[in-house]
Amino acid sequence: MLKFMFAKTGRYTTFEVEHYQFRRILRSFLINFKYRGLLPTMLGTVAGATRKSKLPILQDYLFHRQSGLKDWLDIGGLIDQKDLDVPEENRGSGLRYEATSEYELRYVLESLKIPYPSYNFIDYGSGKGIAQAIAAEYPFNAVTGIEYSRKLHLIAERNIEEVKRRGKAVCRDVTSQCGDAMAHELPNMPHVIYLFNSFGADILKVVLDRITTDLAGIKQPIYLLYNNPMQQETVEEHGFFHLIAKPMGGKWRVYSS
Repeated sequence: MLKFMFAKTGRYTTFEVEHYQFRRILRSFLINFKYRGLLPTMLGTVAGATRKSKLPILQDYLFHRQSGLKDWLDIGGLIDQKDLDVPEENRGSGLRYEATSEYELRYVLESLKIPYPSYNFIDYGSGKGIAQAIAAEYPFNAVTGIEYSRKLHLIAERNIEEVKRRGKAVCRDVTSQCGDAMAHELPNMPHVIYLFNSFGADILKVVLDRITTDLAGIKQPIYLLYNNPMQQETVEEHGFFHLIAKPMGGKWRVYSS
């Protein structure tokens, strides 16, 4: 148990990047306290302990199950590629759908301390649109999701409409686009780019080349928020972005141009 807590490892082999578990757990505790308050955080801590003891109670309070959005958006679950409408020839480079942690993304976004109205937010491999729903609550110039699966894209569109209907969207331009990340053209302005282990190195290289071309003349920093950075070497070898932070014990990597 101590080795697991303090070693750099991944909980789910082949699906999760190696990171420092203790640092991530500590940061999760502090983030939950910030966004959820004391009582839910304490209940979440108890829930984690009871799960480890194989006496699972209060499991709905587990940190990874908590989201202020889950009660009214269709965002949950894990969906393997084989269950998505992705052509067979493209499945080797795409990865499964998994929802972003709401509070982790909020923490990383707010740590940038940027003038939101001067930036676009884009999520490559946006799935059901949870990252867009979260980013929409900040005054970005625009919030865009690019998703290859039409099945997930249609869910994202419904979720975005629900966010707008409830008056949660501060950003006025929130959209989901069904398309190919490699072909998406970025408007010539500063961006916050989000990836949740969206695809393999082959596609990532092309996307990075496109970002470099489209945003070459931008003087302000461009940020890349990489959640579960399984292809971090590809980003760092490309050279356009440099590492500035490793939140959540390295479970995230934050880059700047």
